[in-house]
Amino acid sequence: MQAGATGVRPAVQSTPSPIASCPTSFRVGFVTDVAGLRSAVDAEGWRGVGDALRDLPCAHAERTESRRPSDYRGNLQAAADRHDDLVIAGSFLLTDAVVDAARANPATHFVLVDPIVVPAALPNLLVLSFRRDQAAFLAGALAVMITRTGIVAGVYGPAGADDRTNRLGFEHGAQYVRPGIRPLGAYQPADAGAPYANPAWGAAQALTFVDQGADVIYGAGGSTGVGALQAAARAGRLCIGAGTTDDLASTSCLLTSSVKFIDRGVRLAVSDAAAGRWSSGVQALGLAQDAVGLSPLTDPRLTPGMRQRLQTISDLLASGALATGA
Repeated sequence: MQAGATGVRPAVQSTPSPIASCPTSFRVGFVTDVAGLRSAVDAEGWRGVGDALRDLPCAHAERTESRRPSDYRGNLQAAADRHDDLVIAGSFLLTDAVVDAARANPATHFVLVDPIVVPAALPNLLVLSFRRDQAAFLAGALAVMITRTGIVAGVYGPAGADDRTNRLGFEHGAQYVRPGIRPLGAYQPADAGAPYANPAWGAAQALTFVDQGADVIYGAGGSTGVGALQAAARAGRLCIGAGTTDDLASTSCLLTSSVKFIDRGVRLAVSDAAAGRWSSGVQALGLAQDAVGLSPLTDPRLTPGMRQRLQTISDLLASGALATGA
């Protein structure tokens, strides 16, 4: 932590400076939320910046880790004041701050990574959105391929936009592989409290579905979904996660997870901006950009036929020949 005359300052880290022979330097500013690189989204976004800069010798990036939410706006402004060519708000927690900064600095290009609510369009703001529906579609397809009872189920967060997208994608993927199937599903109710952070409710709901015959559980929605996966494991059923499930890697039920590759989306945004291919608005990144998918399909319970069919479905989704229905 760095202290100055006015108190605590944000921590700042930089990539190596461009080589001396570069006539110009493309500068990237990256501002994290208060979790810094402890946040998976911030960490993956910063990794994406580094991946892009490896191919850009005349580029330089500086990361600012915010200490308090009240720092967000000032840290973004500081990057604009440095005349950074591209300023990246590393997570949805900076949504309001980056909108304010973009309005105040119309000559600076800003990027917002994966917001929950997409802000109003601005000519100098690019919003990176990830096709959760495509990843969830693949999860639903796999669930139906491997079920023995013919009953699969999903446990979701409290019916937010992402939760509805995950559910529609999962259920339509299941129905694509097995028309006529009716997947079970439940959103975390408002009166359950602790939105996205109620593993006890998630576990209880998963066990309710198990009692109804479900033998594959899809758990989405933060630790609420993780609770569902843990309950499925205890009940001897199979499960598919959503997002980061590193702490469940040894869980016997886990086949794979539907995931977003934040690093790949950020790398693409930085590379395009550096090449002069800037465009504002919402950029929906999906299978066609390798920005979503399933985590590596290494589980021995997945047959070569399942893997091949999933690849075929993925190719159809990426090409636009198949829609998720979400």
